[in-house]
Amino acid sequence: MKNIFLIAILILITNFVTFRVTVEKNLKLNKSQDEIISEIQLVTNCELSHESFVVVDLETKKNVGFNFSKAYLRTVEGNRLQIQVDPKFRDVTADFESHPAQKKMTIEVDCNISDRLKNTFDSLRNTFKN
Repeated sequence: MKNIFLIAILILITNFVTFRVTVEKNLKLNKSQDEIISEIQLVTNCELSHESFVVVDLETKKNVGFNFSKAYLRTVEGNRLQIQVDPKFRDVTADFESHPAQKKMTIEVDCNISDRLKNTFDSLRNTFKN
């Protein structure tokens, strides 16, 4: 009788722990799918205006331009966001790092960090000369 009682207690404790872990994991998964409107502040030392850039949600491929260094993008918290040169400049490519989406965030773009980036902006300037 004592063994049956211990087995029953052990099963109840195991079920409770399993239930608790499952609930916590589901809360984390549901939280990561919360849709937000991300306010992105762009800080740059580039010679180009802020309107020459867009922010792109790499998961959904949505993009939005900047007005006076701010952009607002409907996305999911944690999605990867990346600053890119506006697609209307087809001849120009740039590769900036991505950042996880948050409700309010600041992204810095440093145009002095690499020769590759310098060549990108030189290419953009030459596009407008012609």
